[in-house]
Amino acid sequence: MIGVILNPEQPRKGTGDLPPYAAAYITEILHHAGIPFSLLPQEALAGESPLPRLLILAQDFELDSEQKAGLAEFVHAGGLLIGNAGTSGMDDLFGAQTIRLLEEGYLQPPAAAHPVTGGLSRETHVFGGTLVKAVAGTGLAQVESILPPPQEGVPAADAVIAHAPGRGRTILFALDLITSVLHIHQGKPVVPIPPRESSGTLAGSILDPDRDGDIVDIDDIDDLYYSSSIPLQDGRTYYHQRIILSPMADVLRELLLRAIFHLLSAAGESLPLLWYWPRGHTSMAHMSHDTDGNRPLLGWSLFDLLQELNVPSTWCTMPVAGYDRSFYKALIESTSEIALHYATGNAPVREAPRWSQMDFDWQYDTLSYETGLSNIVSNKNHGIAWQGRLEFYYWCQNKGIQLEHSRGDRGFTFGTCHPWFPMEDDRPHGDFLDVIALPFLIQDFTVVCPQGFMRPLVDQCHAAYGCAHVLYHPSHVEDPECERSIRETVAHARSLGMEWWTSEEINSWERSRRRVSISHQGNGASTHEGSYRIQSQDSLNEATLLYLLPANGAPASSFALDGKTVDAPTVERYGHRFAQITADLSGEHELRSTVGGG
Repeated sequence: MIGVILNPEQPRKGTGDLPPYAAAYITEILHHAGIPFSLLPQEALAGESPLPRLLILAQDFELDSEQKAGLAEFVHAGGLLIGNAGTSGMDDLFGAQTIRLLEEGYLQPPAAAHPVTGGLSRETHVFGGTLVKAVAGTGLAQVESILPPPQEGVPAADAVIAHAPGRGRTILFALDLITSVLHIHQGKPVVPIPPRESSGTLAGSILDPDRDGDIVDIDDIDDLYYSSSIPLQDGRTYYHQRIILSPMADVLRELLLRAIFHLLSAAGESLPLLWYWPRGHTSMAHMSHDTDGNRPLLGWSLFDLLQELNVPSTWCTMPVAGYDRSFYKALIESTSEIALHYATGNAPVREAPRWSQMDFDWQYDTLSYETGLSNIVSNKNHGIAWQGRLEFYYWCQNKGIQLEHSRGDRGFTFGTCHPWFPMEDDRPHGDFLDVIALPFLIQDFTVVCPQGFMRPLVDQCHAAYGCAHVLYHPSHVEDPECERSIRETVAHARSLGMEWWTSEEINSWERSRRRVSISHQGNGASTHEGSYRIQSQDSLNEATLLYLLPANGAPASSFALDGKTVDAPTVERYGHRFAQITADLSGEHELRSTVGGG
């Protein structure tokens, strides 16, 4: 169905500090999206084996003459092609003219609507790629270059170009989508700031707090909490603060997914995929608590409130005195989760540095003993402390922590509301770390920021099909405004159809769905019929399967799973139509489809 051409040993073109081997991260993007694909070497372009109908060039390649000829023949004969980071020396095939390399810039919202760029509503920070201009192709969006600086009098470069050479179709992303997504996710190394031995994760973000941020203006704010509030003439107070309100890495991932769906649906090709969430849910919600001082009365107050609201949540807990076994037992029996709240320097081990694997391990072991848990699944660092770039993920991996959510604050500072696996990107092939990262949005509505931030942030998570991760400290729960905030946040998320999951549930679901494979099972009687084998190593109850429908508006006539006809209502995702099937997956299944239209 889809082939990804990848040469992990070829570094990105250009200078600067961007990840040199980010191209392999396309596998993480497609795996998370539930899209079946196969990896192919660039030599396959000149091989004798038939190529899949859709090819994605994961990077700007150096192709030899035979590979160029094979790629041109593939497209002119009706093949579908997506290029990333440049034309790979095939300007004519993409209907473009290459100008020079791009190190950093801003993707601009399109002037006209198109299925590929329909999710772009504001300028989006991008890193790496090529500056090109459309010649025979059609420019769908432009990029404003920062590095190198734009040349005076030269028109803006085209960033996305659509073309139809021969009987095929191409989409070119001249910007490097994959490097941009990975770079925004993983940021830059955090250097300790004396006298502290660590600094908050905002220091590791590569997004610009001003240009990438949005001003959120809110009337009628209690200036008891917000020293920057401005009194108005009518006696009310006014508050504004800039936060990163757009999940920019998710926006860039969406471009790639939309291009896949657009090319296949326009060609009348089918594509089954496994959706992010069960039961057809558009998005999810997650609440975590940093317990800090472990004050029992405040802990019980928050616990009772969440029991009333029927919200399971994740308690990031310091291994210090305060909570007793009865409280931990209540958390466990309520389906809430106990997680670690690693606080640098809490281990009474004289030889352990404040920020060290030894310090981390001691705190994990102590909390495990205090709670009676043999396995602690997730962690968030106290003060969102961080050092270096990826080393802390290795500490988690070595100790068995499977999900980490220290990165975040001030909105989408790491560009996403989706769970993702970090990758070493400074050497060929990369190494994916066996730890899921799940950023959080902001701390304590009504305490650190106004409650008015809640709706726009949660709404953005919903629009991006992600998970809205909010953080509340028990220490504020007896403030009536904090209690009101929790109630309103829970209610608003549920009004959008979100369920509240613990990080342990998110971790289990994401890992299980990654172990599902979908493959085509031969040809049907026509181009509108197909049979697919679905293999699930784990049990996924009420999983959501999506089946891409043709762009011509033809409805799905029937679907059968394991020989039984199933309901398949039509839904829209990423601007495209899909048939949606809910099924319990375990072991091997057969999905058969007959799609109407011609």
